[in-house]
Amino acid sequence: MSISQRVKLAIARRKLSSHRIAFGSENALEVWEQNKIRAEFKRSPQLREAIGRDELGTIERSDMREYQLHKFRQQMDYVMKNSYYYKKKFEAAGIRPEDIRTWEDLQKVPFTEPADLAAEPFTFLCVSQSKVMRVFSTSGTTGMRKRLFYTQNDVLNIVDSIAAALKTVGMTDKDTLQIMFPAVAAWDPGLMLNSACKVAGMNSVVESSADVDQQIRTMKENRTTMMIGLTSFLYRVTLLAKDRYDLRSFGMKAIICSAEPLSEAMRREMISSWGCPVLAQYGMTEMGLATSVECDQYDGLHLNDADFLVECVDPETGRHVGDREPGELIFTSLSMEGSPLIRYRSYDLSCTIEPPCGCGFRTVGKIGKVQGRLDTQTKIGYGQKIYPLLFDEAILPVPGVLSYTLTLEREGFRDRLTFTVEHEGDPATVGKKVLDAINALDEIISARENDLILEPEVVLIPAGSVEFAPKSKTIIDKRPNYDIGGGKA
Repeated sequence: MSISQRVKLAIARRKLSSHRIAFGSENALEVWEQNKIRAEFKRSPQLREAIGRDELGTIERSDMREYQLHKFRQQMDYVMKNSYYYKKKFEAAGIRPEDIRTWEDLQKVPFTEPADLAAEPFTFLCVSQSKVMRVFSTSGTTGMRKRLFYTQNDVLNIVDSIAAALKTVGMTDKDTLQIMFPAVAAWDPGLMLNSACKVAGMNSVVESSADVDQQIRTMKENRTTMMIGLTSFLYRVTLLAKDRYDLRSFGMKAIICSAEPLSEAMRREMISSWGCPVLAQYGMTEMGLATSVECDQYDGLHLNDADFLVECVDPETGRHVGDREPGELIFTSLSMEGSPLIRYRSYDLSCTIEPPCGCGFRTVGKIGKVQGRLDTQTKIGYGQKIYPLLFDEAILPVPGVLSYTLTLEREGFRDRLTFTVEHEGDPATVGKKVLDAINALDEIISARENDLILEPEVVLIPAGSVEFAPKSKTIIDKRPNYDIGGGKA
């Protein structure tokens, strides 16, 4: 590392509060968030008034909520002054920052649609182009590629939060994190993860090869003790490597699955093979990639409540739902400068979970494991909803199955479901077990009883016969003019 790089790193570390949190702190993320609240409380008379005391003392959940509403008002004022999109939107709605005093008042603010961001990203930009440090694009898996602009402060804050989260899941300066996001171009979480490790004084190695043996070689050469990567790829590495390598001998401390849902079938297989906790991580490029991470309680993902206000709403009515009740996640970025988003629709189906948590967190909220996306749900038969995670839990536990794709077609008045399954092992055995698992699903049973789908078909292909594709679609709907409740017309 050159002298100039060392100087830049030293300057960055001084700006990051996570660097001051000791390794081994099990509640590092909560401490980091509370430190941000304390700093804001000290400088803001408005927050002190909202909380109702001059000395903060012990931070409670109610203080976190008041902090979030305070930051929401600030951010709303900021975008109305600097974003062409929000100036028009909020003026048309007749809504002002001072109208938002309670959690229920948030429902007065209109949603931000991903389609609007995709169509006109520059109308969201709140700073001059000269202040933009990074431009990121979403992966475009929903058909809408979106561009986001980040300032230096945005990037540093994201890096800071990632470092705090890594310390929370047990990473120390003695560990090495292997970052495994193969062949991802427009969407690059590895950059942020690698930067977070550097500024936090932790070790990391980026290995983007889709070759399993290369991943294993990198683990051996760098003495990798933790992994983070694309969920489907980590699962694939596990299945293809477990019979050729003693995976437990690597001494992994934790595996963090990111960017795709983690089914319980995948989790069980990876825990069994590696002998360590397997945790889910959730984030969106629109919110800076990192918003939440799971703890070893496996009961939801802890949020970065200091930087994001997360609501859960009924997607039909837009109204808030209760604790642990299913709905759509709605995000507001409380600290972003470049492309801040207010009440942004994620279309992800989950729930919010109030603290405390069994891991010891008292003030930080959680979201439940994401069950799917509104725009990836479809229907068969009389309207039975199907989504990727439904089939993940059925198909992936079958020994030898690496991946699958479901193709939906129409034959007469019936739906045809064809599952293309990549596998290892005896085809006859694998095929029968996969078909039995599919036919045991209530959604399939109901549709077949009403004679509205044909018997599902399973087509087997050998492992490695298809190239691994990051974030590829699991369900491909080729049916014309099929009503899926707001999706395909």
